[in-house]
Amino acid sequence: MNIAIYCGSSFGNEKIYEEKAKEIINYLSKKNVSIVYGGSKSGLMGTISNEAIKLNMQIHGVIPKDLANKEILNNNISNIYYVNDIRERKAKMEELSDAFIAIPGGYGTLEEISEVFTSIQIGSHNKPCALYNQNGYYNKLIGFLENCVIEGFIKQEHLDAIIISDDISFIYNSFLKYKAPKSKWELS
Repeated sequence: MNIAIYCGSSFGNEKIYEEKAKEIINYLSKKNVSIVYGGSKSGLMGTISNEAIKLNMQIHGVIPKDLANKEILNNNISNIYYVNDIRERKAKMEELSDAFIAIPGGYGTLEEISEVFTSIQIGSHNKPCALYNQNGYYNKLIGFLENCVIEGFIKQEHLDAIIISDDISFIYNSFLKYKAPKSKWELS
């Protein structure tokens, strides 16, 4: 299984973000999975890739050519895919991945996981996705999404399709049991 991990190219303000990123990779290394991520060695992306390398995991980095120097490409990863821009990065990561996890990050992380949520909603794919909600990091986003359901912009089934937990074993086991919802038009 190839699991995409969306995360920040920064470390955030709390040391726990880096510690939990390492914990995630250590857990997944025992499950014989490969990692797909943004290709950088900066911030949490670097933590993810360096920990995976240390554990001899297969890792696929997808990075836009113009960001390879800015985000500082991790040249030690197993497979590097150079793309033209962020849109191509997201498409290639989605193509390579069987499941998706968003750990703490900023605009890029939010954009990437939102696109995966949308793909599930419209039936473009049936791959599981998760918010790794450590320390309640995604609580306000979850509240926003719950309000979208209340206001009639998202169906409950599509919110329920998002795996939300701060426990990587729960997320991984949920990936194995995942059943995609019908598309929004099939549920109407």
